[in-house]
Amino acid sequence: MTEFTLEPGLCWFLLGIVFLVLEALTPGFFLVFFGLGAWVVSLLLLFLNLDQIAQWLIFIAVSVAALLIFRQKFKALLRGRLAQSDNLDDPVVSSRYLGREVSILKEAGPGQPGLAELDGTNWQVRTDGPHLPAGARAKVVGLDGLTLIVTSL
Repeated sequence: MTEFTLEPGLCWFLLGIVFLVLEALTPGFFLVFFGLGAWVVSLLLLFLNLDQIAQWLIFIAVSVAALLIFRQKFKALLRGRLAQSDNLDDPVVSSRYLGREVSILKEAGPGQPGLAELDGTNWQVRTDGPHLPAGARAKVVGLDGLTLIVTSL
């Protein structure tokens, strides 16, 4: 009877795929870096004969270094420019949100965030003007991250 074994390089490659699949199934953004670490070890095993301790140390070092260096940059990239900036001179932002009418779902007032509907999606809203009761109509005058700044019509 023959024993079934996998090459260590293939095991690390498959572990990298497992981490990517788990990343897609979980909230947050960190498992992809452990997948990257596993793939780096798999690639190194094509050229070098590394013992298990060296493999694990390289995996941990690459994974943690990639996590610390790139996580915030990739999260910002995935969130998009709208969430990172309220550049109201951007024509895409201006045409898509500014000047649009929203329906207030949960009352909003100065210092009291509310909820509004725009194009079938609920948005958190803030107003610096008068109190806006539920059911009122309002106009989008600005953006603060993913919060619409509104004023009464």
